[in-house]
Amino acid sequence: MTHPPLAVLRLPLLLLLTTLLLAGAGILWMHHQAAEAAAALQQQQTAVNRARQQLDHSRQQQQLIATHLSDYQALAARGFVGQEDRLAWIEAAQLANRDAGLYGLDYRLMPRSASPPELAQGLSLGQTSMTLTLPLLVETDLTRYLAALKARTPGVVRVKGCHLARLDSAPFEAANRPHLQAECELLWFTVAVASEGRT
Repeated sequence: MTHPPLAVLRLPLLLLLTTLLLAGAGILWMHHQAAEAAAALQQQQTAVNRARQQLDHSRQQQQLIATHLSDYQALAARGFVGQEDRLAWIEAAQLANRDAGLYGLDYRLMPRSASPPELAQGLSLGQTSMTLTLPLLVETDLTRYLAALKARTPGVVRVKGCHLARLDSAPFEAANRPHLQAECELLWFTVAVASEGRT
């Protein structure tokens, strides 16, 4: 039996070995490319999911705004949203005094402070204390004044408390001269908008 000459087979064997090496390298390269493509696809799917979530959130926010926009605008028009309108509060107190037919008033406004957290419930709710001193003829003058103030209120106000005291110890006489004095503390509430920040 004769053996084929090794010199003749060397070139075909070398070509076969080169082809096998190139095929193996091609398979490894294709596997690496497929893994990179799968990772890129996963990143794209994650980005798409994140974008969908943001879009859903934006739609929910838009629907929430559309649902409550008229209420917000009404509160803003009333002076509850935005900066304090101290001049309007003072004018309301003075006009209520005139409407109730009383004998003048003195007022004192304190700086705005943050409302207690249990009242604010996460809002940037602030409160401003106003102390009113009113001379009264009879006790019912106070309720008449508070009703007139409520009718003229340009914002959200709460009467924290009132204290009545006699001005003198003289007996009551049927004259239009006040014998009583009321001191009331009012709290005016406002919500700061985002551009104002908390004050």
